[in-house]
Amino acid sequence: MNIKKILPWITALTMIIAICFVFHPASAVYGPGSEPLGNYYKIFYFHVPLAWVAYLAFFVVFISSIRYLQKGGQKWDIFALSSAEIGVIFCGLVLVTGMIWAKATWGVYWIWDPRLTTSLVLWLLYAAYLMLRSAIPEPERKARLASVFGIIAFVGAPLSYFSIHLWSTIHPEVVTSGGIKGHFIISALLINLIAFTLLYVYLFLLRVEIEMMHIDA
Repeated sequence: MNIKKILPWITALTMIIAICFVFHPASAVYGPGSEPLGNYYKIFYFHVPLAWVAYLAFFVVFISSIRYLQKGGQKWDIFALSSAEIGVIFCGLVLVTGMIWAKATWGVYWIWDPRLTTSLVLWLLYAAYLMLRSAIPEPERKARLASVFGIIAFVGAPLSYFSIHLWSTIHPEVVTSGGIKGHFIISALLINLIAFTLLYVYLFLLRVEIEMMHIDA
């Protein structure tokens, strides 16, 4: 069985199922007082998986960077580059969906809340990582410096995740505040997490394959 051939179909099917779950009436999100929060809150079904994939992608950059410095090998540098590019896209989408949510909830697209600010910093760190790579022409030097940067930059991921516990914030904690309850709502969130994780894996394998083709050419 060729996983590369069936993965796109599995990913597409899972995404379709996930979207059907999101727009089903039973997926409505409720506040602490069991009042419905409105359809705009359903964006969290996308916002949370996007954030998860961004953290996952940057963790892969972190591990790949360590492995490159330990063993060398171009494949680890390619893994780091490929995952960083995907992570920057997903982290950018986290910011966009977060801003849409903020507008509906707070009436403004942006406030300098700790979670929003640390998420922006995380995106900037890995955007800088990609800019660093594009600025250095020598492959080995680029890979070494990018690996060091990729390891250091990863501190932004746990900082972003734990920011709502480290500082005073108005960022909603839908997952732990009572909004996530009921089998259908939990299932809807889980299927979206799976779907977006599969999408990351597919994009990662595709990006690595393209980079390998450039090397072999």
